[in-house]
Amino acid sequence: MGRSHPGGEDQGRLVVAGLIERARAAQARYERYSQANVDEVVSAAGWAVVKPENNRRLAELAVADTGLGNVPDKIAKNERKTMGLLRDLQGAKSVGVIAEYPELGIVEIARAAGVVAALTPSTNPGATPANKILNALKGRNAVIVAPSPKGWSTCALLLEFIHSELAKVGAPADLVQMLPAPVTKEATQELMRSADLVVATGSQANVRAAYSSGTPALGVGLGNVAVIIDDSADAADAARKIQESKCFDNATSCSSENSLVIHERIYRPMLSELQKAGGMLLDASEKAKLQAAMWRDGKLSAEVMARPVEDILKRAGLAPRAVKVHRLPESGQFIELRLDRLQQPAIEEIAQRLCRFTSQPRSRRPSTSCAASTPTRAQVTRSASIRRTMPTSCAWGSRCRRRASSSTRRTPSPTAAPTTTGSPSRCLWAAAPGAATRSPRT
Repeated sequence: MGRSHPGGEDQGRLVVAGLIERARAAQARYERYSQANVDEVVSAAGWAVVKPENNRRLAELAVADTGLGNVPDKIAKNERKTMGLLRDLQGAKSVGVIAEYPELGIVEIARAAGVVAALTPSTNPGATPANKILNALKGRNAVIVAPSPKGWSTCALLLEFIHSELAKVGAPADLVQMLPAPVTKEATQELMRSADLVVATGSQANVRAAYSSGTPALGVGLGNVAVIIDDSADAADAARKIQESKCFDNATSCSSENSLVIHERIYRPMLSELQKAGGMLLDASEKAKLQAAMWRDGKLSAEVMARPVEDILKRAGLAPRAVKVHRLPESGQFIELRLDRLQQPAIEEIAQRLCRFTSQPRSRRPSTSCAASTPTRAQVTRSASIRRTMPTSCAWGSRCRRRASSSTRRTPSPTAAPTTTGSPSRCLWAAAPGAATRSPRT
């Protein structure tokens, strides 16, 4: 959340009070917008992100300021995450009566939350604020972003682009604001206390602070998944998809795998395929060196987070093996740690515990590749060609049909023109078919 405010706690409160006052005035006006006008505002804000020249500038600044990820993948992430969310929000009602259930005598009427406080991390200083802003605007809310200190300049540039587009559709600029630099702990805490809803993405400390702020909050912290690969999986296909997901933007995405649990019957073939996909299998001494470089005093070192694998190996004093390490185009390498081999009972116990959190296996995702795309503003506005499949309750006061908006799970619009941004021309999925969390076969 940043350091203490140089002017003290009182100065931080005054700054936040001014932001909240302007946000409430803008939101009171925006709340009277029709559904068509709201959708126009959302499309304008989305175009501010995916407009090719804007997207590239955001990606380049994010990498330059944070040192996390890489430019080509951030361009792809900004585009896919934003376009995917726009598809999901397109056509969803967020004004007036949004649903009726005559058999129950129930009518749902959308009501804006008011002012949303959005805490965002340094790993995705462009894509995550954009996502929160679009969702807030769809529900006729104002939003104030509290970016990480490293991501402040990227967020400031994003708001500059959004304000320019909002002016074109006559929407108040104060609908979208951010904390001024330096972002301090006091200002962030005061913002959370003063807002009507908090949406926090980032460190465990930020998420806990959001839940203890006294304001209704939704938090998403660290927790990349362990992927179970059972004996029905296509080992080569699974290895390729894991490599792509793990290396995308240097593993800054939440969908990037944390670890693999491999069924005994497919264990050796899977290791072989992982190495063919660019993995490095470390022996005990190499693992100890890597662990010492990555974990200092029991904490993950910031010097290795979201860094290229070459930098991580250099810090650990390890050299890539020319025979076993293969660099895939626009993807990179990943490091595979061989733990003690898990026997059947251990695998089954892990699988059973993980399966408690899901009622059914994850549906299989398509394995065909597709070309990334650079959208036009018209395509952003009419991007309703993909049906929404999961009705959920929108966190910002509207009932939307939304799927997960992770950039690695998005398919570009089939009507979009060929890419000119240099984005990777591939679909990236978080897990391979057959890698769902289910118990291994006996």
